[in-house]
Amino acid sequence: MSQSKTLGQPMTPDRCREWVDTKVFPLQPESYRNTYPEFPGSVGLEIEMLPLWLKSGELPQSVPLQGESNSLAAWLRTISRAHGWQTNESDTGADRLLMGVKLDQEDNISFEPGGQLEFSSRPYHCLSEAISRTLYVQSLLDQELSDAGGVTLTQIGINPWHSVDDIGLQMKKPRYRAMNEFFSKISSFGPKMMRQTCTVQVNLDFGRDEVTMAKRFLASMLIAPISGAMFNYSAFENGAFSGITGLRQRVWRHLDPSRTDIPKLDRLIAKMDKQACVDTWTDFLMQARVVFVTNQDYKVMHTPVTWAQWMEQGINGQRPDESDFETHLSLLFPEVRARGFLELRSVDCQSRVWQFTPAAWWTGILYDPKALDQTLDLMLPHQANVRELLGKADHGLEDPLLADLAKKLINVASEGLRRLPGCYFGGGALKTLQVFADQFTMQGRVPASDLVDEFKRSGRFDFACIERVEARWRDILANRPDPAL
Repeated sequence: MSQSKTLGQPMTPDRCREWVDTKVFPLQPESYRNTYPEFPGSVGLEIEMLPLWLKSGELPQSVPLQGESNSLAAWLRTISRAHGWQTNESDTGADRLLMGVKLDQEDNISFEPGGQLEFSSRPYHCLSEAISRTLYVQSLLDQELSDAGGVTLTQIGINPWHSVDDIGLQMKKPRYRAMNEFFSKISSFGPKMMRQTCTVQVNLDFGRDEVTMAKRFLASMLIAPISGAMFNYSAFENGAFSGITGLRQRVWRHLDPSRTDIPKLDRLIAKMDKQACVDTWTDFLMQARVVFVTNQDYKVMHTPVTWAQWMEQGINGQRPDESDFETHLSLLFPEVRARGFLELRSVDCQSRVWQFTPAAWWTGILYDPKALDQTLDLMLPHQANVRELLGKADHGLEDPLLADLAKKLINVASEGLRRLPGCYFGGGALKTLQVFADQFTMQGRVPASDLVDEFKRSGRFDFACIERVEARWRDILANRPDPAL
């Protein structure tokens, strides 16, 4: 029998818990509290987009990610040089791959395995600042990618035209190859997740005290099914209606429950403090499966081994070190991921018309103290059924309980956002939230409902179908006054 070894100091349950305590659940930075004493917290946005070529009368074509010419990477290198952005390359010469781009204000552009382009903002001091920066970057990319390569960045929850095989694995670094092998063995949903899905993620901080931290963490998980259902925008696959409005929801839910499920909430509900947050997250990560072992040539663990088992028993004589732990944490994909802040992951990528509405929703609920308490009062009686509700989210608001909770909570969110400093509900955030509520949530509908109706009228799901629906949405918004003004 080989002797167990590690490349660094071995991780133990106590070391894992200490790591989670210090690095995963920090309170709001003192620098932020001192600079913005009246503000509840910073806001970061992450938006994943599909780079497409559009030709009149034809279905869209995917744009290849890598390559020295006629690729997204080639055009982004040119754009980066023009704007002083810093590219991250895997190598030099003919084999080089563009891994990402660091922008001038410390924002990032990165890529998902299917070539989806992701803009990730740094934390901005309030929502309207994050919105302003995101709009600037999107406008710049729209113009310059269009001029350089005729590329359109499209926002929808899942690629509705191209199959897993059509897209291929665009990011072929060892991590993604191993993930593809691991998830493909579980079900067909793994490759779909990696290559087809797109989301809008919102990053909020934990607040200035432990009680606020625990409340925000708990509430964000309790409302995850409602958040996912309300923003369904992934009804089509291979150009046809899938039969549900939230296909991305279904894909992620069937990926691997050990890493995508909502953690058990009993400890957090019983004791609302930081230690309960730490215990809840540590229990979750301990039982999540190991995907691969980096230092064994990315050996993929098809035989289920949890993190706790790896620490206790080793894998081929090797026990995990701190680097392995960081990798394991990065491969947890629950509806709400704790990673030094709250990464809120429940929703489909939204049309540009509604892309900031999820941020307004979560900010209004989690950053206003009254709204936060109202949300907990509303949702705690349903805490035992949160996973059952999550299982219904791919059908939007068809479930009566989901619909009722969504209607009540979107009013809570709107009023909560209105009570925050103006820097949060400006930039159209409050207006789009209220119009979204009237247009969709209060009617028991979701954005995909309008796409499905348009598809049924026209008999064809192409880009023009999306354009017609978005034009109507923009008209509706234009005719509504902004309550923030």
